[in-house]
Amino acid sequence: METLPLPPEPAPLPPAPLSAHRQVLAAYDRIAEAGRPELWTILRPCEDVLVDAKAVDERVRAGEPLPLAGLLAAVADPLDVAGLPTSGRPDTSATAVRRLTEAGAVVLGKIVLDRSGAAVVALGLVDVTIGTGMAACDGVVGLAPTPGLVPVTGVPDRVGVFARTVADGQRVLAAMTGPDPADPSSRAWPSSVRLSAGERPRLAIPVEAASGAFRTAVEDLLAAGATVETVGSTGFLDHTAKYDALLLPLAPEHGELLGFPVVTVPGVSVVARLFEDQIALDIAAYLHAEQIRNPYPDTGIDLVVFGAHLRGQPLNTQLTDLGARFLGEVETAGSYRMVALPTSPPQPGILPVAGGAPLAGERWTISPAGLGSFLDGLPQPMRPGEIELADGSTAMSFHCGVPAGAHARDITRFDDWRAYLRHLTATRPMSC
Repeated sequence: METLPLPPEPAPLPPAPLSAHRQVLAAYDRIAEAGRPELWTILRPCEDVLVDAKAVDERVRAGEPLPLAGLLAAVADPLDVAGLPTSGRPDTSATAVRRLTEAGAVVLGKIVLDRSGAAVVALGLVDVTIGTGMAACDGVVGLAPTPGLVPVTGVPDRVGVFARTVADGQRVLAAMTGPDPADPSSRAWPSSVRLSAGERPRLAIPVEAASGAFRTAVEDLLAAGATVETVGSTGFLDHTAKYDALLLPLAPEHGELLGFPVVTVPGVSVVARLFEDQIALDIAAYLHAEQIRNPYPDTGIDLVVFGAHLRGQPLNTQLTDLGARFLGEVETAGSYRMVALPTSPPQPGILPVAGGAPLAGERWTISPAGLGSFLDGLPQPMRPGEIELADGSTAMSFHCGVPAGAHARDITRFDDWRAYLRHLTATRPMSC
């Protein structure tokens, strides 16, 4: 769904992040000040955690890309953490925990099941907790992915996350996701996974849902362009193909809905179809006043489009119907020409040339299967091909071979298909 508007002026650059070492010291000060020892089954000695933090800082200085560098985590007691008791003292961590620390997170200790997981995040003692349930969120964000995306090796149940923000939760899920040979139930993303529900998601809500916070959330989504229908207790399960997500006033704690991805923000739980976790993340992020640019599935392929496939243009649904996700506007290198083709609807052709000009387009990301379907449907004279962007990178796009004798007006001087359309509108004779 469409994200919240960006501020009109560029925000100042954020301060450089604190080192993991300094973040750990600050966290232990907060833990002492909070005075809530009952939340922890094991709180590791600060000195031991500082050793891990120093190792993370050294990896960062060495140039290693760590998506979770310095993120502070606690792990619910059922999950294995190497060296810390569960039912025994495991020699290895659960796959999810190992991937978390490999990505740069630092584990402070183990907590009392999942309800403490929300509390230690809400108190600011850690950034995220990893557990196995979706209990009441206590004002924080809760995430449970499609079963199997995060392996359950060393875990008694599906892994869930509590975080301060939807974006933090998404980063953690991404770091833990991926098949594990030791877990036969682990799953990979399907090649046709949808990466977005577009600007007008179709939502279902239960007939009986009428609480204040929940109703406000529904009204906000309606105002943003979503369509909402009320359904009975099994309406979403009976018609999952009809809806992009189900909104609930509480986190599902039992029944068939536990088999679906869920993202919970204060007052609302968003349940999506299997593998459409990103759609739930987008809706929850909107309600939490956040923006998420890149999708949780890392399988998307970038595609640059022009003309009738741009947002708001007549062929844009060919992308959105395949679950493609808008990433932003781009500019090509100065080695292309744009021509207006005699097609219906009107659209441009992009021609690589030795002496051209930069052209405006849009970058989308789409699943591998979606990209194949889209490119297979391109009409003549369009053909797939890479395009060079102004920053020197390349992306998949499509070029145009203009047939001999075809009438194709050169419109390169407009730089942008929308600018050309505005020119046509401005110069079209007025009808009486």
